[in-house]
Amino acid sequence: MRIVQGLIVTAAAAVLLSGAARAGERATLPAAPDAGAVVGVGVICNTSDQAEQFVSLRQQGEEVTPAVESVNAQARQPRACGVAAIAFVPERTLATRPMGGKLVRIVRINVIAGYDGSGWQTVAGTVQYAIMEEQGEAI
Repeated sequence: MRIVQGLIVTAAAAVLLSGAARAGERATLPAAPDAGAVVGVGVICNTSDQAEQFVSLRQQGEEVTPAVESVNAQARQPRACGVAAIAFVPERTLATRPMGGKLVRIVRINVIAGYDGSGWQTVAGTVQYAIMEEQGEAI
């Protein structure tokens, strides 16, 4: 799993360094997006409850993939949560929780673009909930 995550991060980083995005079409995303946008790869969910459930499962020792699958099964939605490479604008932190010896935040975000393996696709008005590692010292 770590190898796959590493490949996704590497692919996303390579794409980020190569150009600018245009609304509504496949394009590469600039390395420093405007308007406070952030680019990252991680777990996002459709609801804050699903994000909380994912964190709870990870706190109990589940790995990322089985935790995502459990949340999706309970939600009866195959894509309720998942790992994604996205450009987003963070809106607000809803909760801070310990997970795997680190603090993570559950953050409401507005997704502005997603990477689908071959390019960036802009999206409008997509609210998701991201699990983000807190900056600072690990506990």
